This record gives sequence, structure tokens and C-alpha cells, in this order.
Amino acid sequence: MVRWPALIEQLYRQKQHNDFDRIFTLCEAQYGYIGYLLSEKRKKEAQQRIDQTMAILDEGINRYPDSAKLYTIKAALIGYQIGLKPWKAPWLGPKSQDNIELAKKLNAQEPRVWFEEGNSYFFRPAIFGGSRKTAIQQYEKAWKLMNAEPDAKQTWFYYYTGAWLGKTYMDEDRKGEANRLFKQLLNEAPNFRWVKEELLPLSR
Repeated sequence: MVRWPALIEQLYRQKQHNDFDRIFTLCEAQYGYIGYLLSEKRKKEAQQRIDQTMAILDEGINRYPDSAKLYTIKAALIGYQIGLKPWKAPWLGPKSQDNIELAKKLNAQEPRVWFEEGNSYFFRPAIFGGSRKTAIQQYEKAWKLMNAEPDAKQTWFYYYTGAWLGKTYMDEDRKGEANRLFKQLLNEAPNFRWVKEELLPLSR
């Protein structure tokens, strides 16, 4: 994670401002790094990056209104905002879900759509419809779609999706499935520290 801020700054400095790949890569990189900041309780910096990324996303959506990927990241960032200010969940939750549903209509074969819907069920309180079992179903859809993409294993999001699926398996006492999945991920990415040092030992 130490290198991520520098890589993000590189993307900001690129001159192709109208390039979809640059916008998407930048926003997805920010999305991943914000998740790390939140796990480290660096809330102020996380909020700053959420605000920066939201501005870029809004610009990107104006230029590419048919991109399911961009709407999915927007849903995720709204989810982060709920994590920072849970009292806003009644207002922000429906906005996040609206973006997921729109992304789904645009491209139901986009794995990030199902992954983010899985996150929605994972983090939502049960009283508001949250469910680990439903989250697993959505993560499994995302994982299946990711594995169908020829270059998926070259992206960090592939491993991130697999790790979250395995983690949720463990939450539902499906340690055998989690263990096999973690071993697969480490066979493909031996230095994936979250899986190697934290998740795999818990699945034994």
C-alpha cells in the first residue's frame, strides 16, 4: 500500500483527461486505497479522497453515462460514506443501491456490480436486510464472472474479490471452502499478505 499514493498521483498527472481507462483506473485505485485508509482508521484522509474521487466520477459519468463500472464505484464510495457517518445510512443507503441497480441494468455481466451488491448485504445491519448468506451469493456471481475474464488475474480486484468471498465463507462457518479458495489465491499470488498472514490461518 505504500506505493499506492504515488501511483494515484501519476494517474492524476496523465494528460489524457478524456480517456475512459484513465478515469476508471484512477477511481478504482482510489477506491482500493480508501478501503485501506478506513481499515487503518485514517478517516480524515479517507474522506478527502472520497470527495476527490466523487468529483472525478461525476465528470466521468457525464462523459460515459453507459459505464456500469463507474456507477459501481460511485455506489461503493457512498458505502464508504455510510461507514464514516452511519447516521446518514437511511438517506445514503438508497442512493448506493440506486447506483448498483443502474449499473446492473447497463451491464449485468460486470463482476464489480455483483461484488458491490455483495458488500451492500455484508455491511448492512440485518434489521435493514443485511445477510451474509445473500452476500455470498453475490460474491460468488462476481467471482464466476471475474474468472471468465481472460486478463482478470492481472488485476488486484480479482484477488480482492476472492479474499472477500473466502472471508464471508468463514463468517458462515464454511471454512473448508474458504481454505481451498485462500490456497488458490496464494498459489496465484504468493505475496498476498492479507490472505497469507490473516485469513488463511483463520480458515484452518
